[in-house]
Amino acid sequence: MDYVRYNPTDEFYKSIVGAVGEGVRFGIRLQIHEVVNPSKVTLVVYSDDGSLQNEYVMYKDWSGDGYDNYLADVQLKKGLYWYYFVMDGVTFERYIGNGEQNKATMFFENVRPYQLSVYKKQFETPNWLNKGVMYQIMVDRFAASGDTVATEDKIMRHWGEQPFYREEDGVVRNRDFFGGNLKGVISKLDYLRSLNVTVLYLNPIFKAYSNHKYDTEDYEAIDPMFGSAEDFAELCKEAEKRGMRVVLDGVFNHVGSTSKYFNRGKKYSEGGAYNDVNSPYRDWFNIHPDGSYECWWNFQSLPRINAHSKGAQRYFTSKNGIVPRWLKAGASGWRLDVVDEIDDCMLDKIVAAAKNEKPDSVVIGEVWEDASNKVDYGVRRHYLDGSQLDSVMNYPLMNGIISFVREGNERALSGVVFDLVNNYPRYVRNNLMNILGTHDTIRILTNLAGTRLDNSPKEAMARTRLNDYQYKEGCKLLKIAAVLQYTFFGFPCVFYGDEVAMEGYKDPFCRACYPWGEENKLILDFYRRLGELRKFPAFSEGDFHELVAERGVYAFERVDTETDSHAIVAVNRGDEVYKLYLGDTYEDMLTGRKYSKSCHLQHNGYVILKKLPSKL
Repeated sequence: MDYVRYNPTDEFYKSIVGAVGEGVRFGIRLQIHEVVNPSKVTLVVYSDDGSLQNEYVMYKDWSGDGYDNYLADVQLKKGLYWYYFVMDGVTFERYIGNGEQNKATMFFENVRPYQLSVYKKQFETPNWLNKGVMYQIMVDRFAASGDTVATEDKIMRHWGEQPFYREEDGVVRNRDFFGGNLKGVISKLDYLRSLNVTVLYLNPIFKAYSNHKYDTEDYEAIDPMFGSAEDFAELCKEAEKRGMRVVLDGVFNHVGSTSKYFNRGKKYSEGGAYNDVNSPYRDWFNIHPDGSYECWWNFQSLPRINAHSKGAQRYFTSKNGIVPRWLKAGASGWRLDVVDEIDDCMLDKIVAAAKNEKPDSVVIGEVWEDASNKVDYGVRRHYLDGSQLDSVMNYPLMNGIISFVREGNERALSGVVFDLVNNYPRYVRNNLMNILGTHDTIRILTNLAGTRLDNSPKEAMARTRLNDYQYKEGCKLLKIAAVLQYTFFGFPCVFYGDEVAMEGYKDPFCRACYPWGEENKLILDFYRRLGELRKFPAFSEGDFHELVAERGVYAFERVDTETDSHAIVAVNRGDEVYKLYLGDTYEDMLTGRKYSKSCHLQHNGYVILKKLPSKL
């Protein structure tokens, strides 16, 4: 028997699910079994630093089903808070908090509190972000049009060869190129439109030495191997004709050591911060008397930008700075690389510069953990308090989906979902960038079905591919993972090639060329069908409610009351047939099959059901 009941992701217990707005009054309801019969119940809320503590004596409401209801009305200023409940007049555990599997639990001491985030919206989140599908492109590896001429000592490879993980002398230089360019992306826009892609997310396209371009040499120029400013303008124009927007990768935490800003090897004549103490870029970097300097993760090729440098701040965020400049040129937003490395003094200005230039632009951060309570270098970040990021990359959900699909661990997925629903504002939750893989991770197909090589050398990863059985099973699991990715709160972001079942271990093997002419057409067709489902309003703006998380089965519903659209999504990774109760009549949006009252899910079965109108 449960002596206490409380679930902050259910409106019955917390009238506003998730983070709440500053100054907005909301209610909290706790249920306590009548045999406990406390003399008083208090809701204790304290600020993140522990300096502020509010105590709300909860009033007792009607009783029923053997439980008494205790209620409190709460109203708070912006910030991160924690809370728990205290019972007086009891002789056993008197604290109530968040127990195992996020179940309300009584504690004798060391109560585990619930998180409560309070935001104050400063900038509007664009309404175009979550309507369709985002598609991530590494330009060199996606598509080529015309001849690409290698610059400097770059190595041109044949399309489809395996990327170098090191050269013959054992050094990793990331200088092998395959000829992909912006004109190639333009040539494939109609293909992307067939996937209902509405947002193109481009990995860095500015001038840099490497093939991945995260070592920027010049933020003002498109890399000549990718094209020109005119090519970029044409891409944005042609994308807009097809209902697509372009989001750029903003690498504003570090530059390349060969850049015009740092210029360690004097590639750009005698200037640059490393060579000239009077360089306008000198205070961008922390250069020590012995010639050493602060780098990103100790990579000497990536000197870190000092976010407190007024010169750097002006360069990126002034009226004619880099952030607004490329928005003027046609981009619709920025994905900020390693945003947790960028201090607030710079990040605040980046966001403001983007919003001032283009109010409906988007700013998305690369955060691998829960972005609502992230601590970086001992500082609690406030990405989602309404003044900074519109959205973040949803790595927690990615990990939860993979754990569930690969291992049938519905508890792992349910735990992740609880945190996201409870901790994030709804406007963030419904705009989360849902990924299954990126340029920094193992390809999703390999992750689901491949041999685990997590701690193996790159040589092993280079020679290991899926066998026929693994590939077949992997495609089955990939479809299940994609069903969840496309229907959860947020929007799906497809890493180029995942839609045709590309495989590969981590960098650089996840960065191979798109296999034009050798696609898995069955998987591609499935992704196109999922793309069409993104037009159903419930999947972009609908509320989320978890329905089932047991015996290898996970199911949820999405409901948008404004459009009266209602969907149920269910997946069975358990070993037994599962009977899912529906209550009404639904139609499977993938097969057209109708279900009344219930449906039976086989092992590896899945359904995406839309509720049909009731017959009068």
